[in-house]
Amino acid sequence: MLAGHGQLRGVAGMLAVVMLAACGDSTVGGREQAPSGETQSQTRAVVDDIRTRLEALPGVTILGDEHIADFRFFTLDFEQPADHRNPQGEKFLQRMTLFHRSVTAPMVIDTEGAEIFAEPIAAEPVDLLKGNQVTVEHRFYGTSVPASRDWRLLDVWQSAADAHRVVEVFKTIYGARWLSTGVFRGGTAAILHRYFFPNDVQGTLAYAERHSLGLRDGRAAHFLAHVGDATCRERLKAVQRAALERRAELTPLLEAQVSWGFTFETVPADKALEFGVVRLPFNFWQYMGLAPYSCASIPEPTAPAQTLFDFVDMVAGPAYLFSDQALLTSGEPESYQTATELGAPLYPELELLPLLRYPGQQVPTLLPPVGVTKVYNPLPMLKVELWTRLHAKQVLILDGALSPWSASAFGVDARNDSYRLVDPEGIGFYGALTALEEPRRTFFFNRLAEWAGAPVHIPSP
Repeated sequence: MLAGHGQLRGVAGMLAVVMLAACGDSTVGGREQAPSGETQSQTRAVVDDIRTRLEALPGVTILGDEHIADFRFFTLDFEQPADHRNPQGEKFLQRMTLFHRSVTAPMVIDTEGAEIFAEPIAAEPVDLLKGNQVTVEHRFYGTSVPASRDWRLLDVWQSAADAHRVVEVFKTIYGARWLSTGVFRGGTAAILHRYFFPNDVQGTLAYAERHSLGLRDGRAAHFLAHVGDATCRERLKAVQRAALERRAELTPLLEAQVSWGFTFETVPADKALEFGVVRLPFNFWQYMGLAPYSCASIPEPTAPAQTLFDFVDMVAGPAYLFSDQALLTSGEPESYQTATELGAPLYPELELLPLLRYPGQQVPTLLPPVGVTKVYNPLPMLKVELWTRLHAKQVLILDGALSPWSASAFGVDARNDSYRLVDPEGIGFYGALTALEEPRRTFFFNRLAEWAGAPVHIPSP
């Protein structure tokens, strides 16, 4: 669950900018012709007219328009049916952002798994292709919430249909090839969109995607027993045991975060602390390389209570996951999705059982939204897993050897021009393609260029 982890999403966003900011003039693959004088004139006219063309699209409202570097950055609302099976019924406004460079450049649709960044942050394929990007906020997150809040309308098909309609409408302006991408649950959203609407885009790049089968997927637990260095794993376990043994010292420190605006009525502070401690190893590894910690920063179990708590707070963020402010905002749609279709990992508890007061209770069906029927349906994700392994064409899955989510990553078949790329020292975040060693980097740059029908601009060393 990512509810409330805006801080880590912010770190991720900043890293994306840093890693991809500098691109050189070298290119790989694709076809690029110098525009004629007439074409240059036409392109200038299109750029001058892009706002007018966007405003003419059905359902589009422009909320912001900025000139940044070599692109225009628009903030948009896009009217969507709350139920795509009943398009004449309730509507809602889906928040989107648009990087506009050229109507003749490739377009990348970035499917978010939650709320979107307000700031302009380009996905790796967008910078590599010098392309355009439309970023789509996930329904029921941020401002993109139907007034009815009918939770039955939050399912994988409806969210994929949102992306499909964006493609249909915006292709009337952006006629070059389209790709899709996403990171974390946004990567899962990109795969789901491609599964339901395979002809919308020519290629899909899913970074660090995350999904599970069942409400206690044991693949992650097995992974955590072997990931990284054995000494590091044992130090994490020692901190877990110490934090639970000393919960009387640590719980008041969590309760003191009421001064930061957090309250713990839905899940009491003692329970929130325990939940955070249980998932400490999972969170530690899933953000390795993004968050400001490492194996060397793990405190000793005899450290002062404040030191222990600060580490648990930084890594597991109990208040950012289980406070009322987290659970009753972005936590509600996330818990509903994981409880009904996306599934959840099993957070290992066996070695901690004598110290636990709430064993087995960290499952999404027991979390908000309250008073809402949540029945897990395994079929959608099982079907998608089968599709990716047998039929998915021109899909690139990027994940990392350190991320527990890689244990449940989608499989693909190179015979379908689809590939799974594992970052051996990271979690498969944006920048994974650029960081590859040769000859793999050139190979995947060529695949990207062919899918996009445009050259890849090789980043400067």
